[in-house]
Amino acid sequence: MMSDKYDFDVAVIGAGPAGYVAGIRAAQLGARACVVEKSELGGVCTNVGCIPTKALWHSARMLLQLDRAAEFGLDIPACELNYAAVASRRDAIVKKLRGGVKALLRGKGVELIQAVARFKDPHTLHLDGPDGERDVSARSIIIATGSRPVELREAAFDHEVVVDSAGAVSANELPESVVIVGGGYIGVEFAGIYAAFGVEVVVVEAMDRILPGMDEDCARQVAKSLKKLGVAMLTGVRLESVSKDKGGVRAKLSNGQEVAGRRLLVCVGRRADCRGLDLERAGLQAGEQGQLRVNEHMQTTQPHVYAAGDVVGHPMLAHAGSREGIVAASHAAGSLTAAMDYRVVPACAFAFPEIGTVGLTGDEARKSVREIVVKKFPLLALGKAHILGETDGFVKMLADAKTGELVGVHICGPEASSLIGEAALAMQLECTAEELAETIHAHPTLPEALQEAAEGLIGLPVNWRG
Repeated sequence: MMSDKYDFDVAVIGAGPAGYVAGIRAAQLGARACVVEKSELGGVCTNVGCIPTKALWHSARMLLQLDRAAEFGLDIPACELNYAAVASRRDAIVKKLRGGVKALLRGKGVELIQAVARFKDPHTLHLDGPDGERDVSARSIIIATGSRPVELREAAFDHEVVVDSAGAVSANELPESVVIVGGGYIGVEFAGIYAAFGVEVVVVEAMDRILPGMDEDCARQVAKSLKKLGVAMLTGVRLESVSKDKGGVRAKLSNGQEVAGRRLLVCVGRRADCRGLDLERAGLQAGEQGQLRVNEHMQTTQPHVYAAGDVVGHPMLAHAGSREGIVAASHAAGSLTAAMDYRVVPACAFAFPEIGTVGLTGDEARKSVREIVVKKFPLLALGKAHILGETDGFVKMLADAKTGELVGVHICGPEASSLIGEAALAMQLECTAEELAETIHAHPTLPEALQEAAEGLIGLPVNWRG
């Protein structure tokens, strides 16, 4: 595939979940590929996002479970948090996975270039790295530069007292108290982690409920759990101003209330990050939110320039970005039918309890499907949930009333992030509720809840009232 005209067939800017995967897939398909990364391999996800956050979450989850040891007949002395050890484990996991990305690129024949990249012309990148400056040309270029946190005018980041999610997850000490601005999945995950570790937490959310983009019943269950952990949740209010003193921060809210904490964590969303790329030299222009517009093949307005991951905007999910990277690389390497399908993209919130969701919510389904059937199977009716001692939760399933095809599944409870994979596969295969109900599930297991919910959809619930 290599052309003498260019240094590479495919050049990828960024080595996050979208970028390094794109580089590997391009090489697998016979292209000479390179990945250019200005910072650490693995992007936000590996270094200051998904991986370290969930490492902290797992430690918090274990701590909460050990607090209930007596319920399981176990006499365990009081468990004490050693946050320095928690942080050390977090960093070791990140380092190992970062090294794994490097090994994968090398093993797949992808050239890794440590440098800052910007366009010199539509097919040429100017690189500035530790070894100096140089230009490289490529027949196709994939932009996978990720995203950055949205910063509020009222609460500019100082990365000490007013921090973003990266600062929160990489801190080696816990604050005594924290005010979290933003009740989306990032804010809710941090709220649960902090509360489990004994930090005083206040969540401020401008919408009328936390997790506004997720199923309302799931959000309600998580809010109930956070309240039990001692988290104060102020919804329907906005941050107006922030003042700092030796004690930390004081935040004035739109309802006249004032809340204080040693740290203010702002997580009100992320925006695509194309800064420094000199897009105009490639004939490109970013949107109002910094995103690049793409078609189903992940091509920008310049057909040979692709974009994948957070830089294209919604959905900003690592696994969606990886798939986008594969589609972009496949199309660039000659697989012209490669296309992105957003119909079935699962999402998770590592809250207490976990949430796993795929497809449409009830409100969305009623707008796009003429008539739907909705059933919610409670974990209180599931044997494995009682064994685990985690019966707070449910599986909520939506289907087209006419065809029986599944259009949405929402899971709230233990291992929801793993269980949602079966639901995503079922929807990808356009499975009906009847087909899922007739699939034999092992007993006693958590996946049985999916079968039970499907049986409810077809009007034949066995182990619950339905």
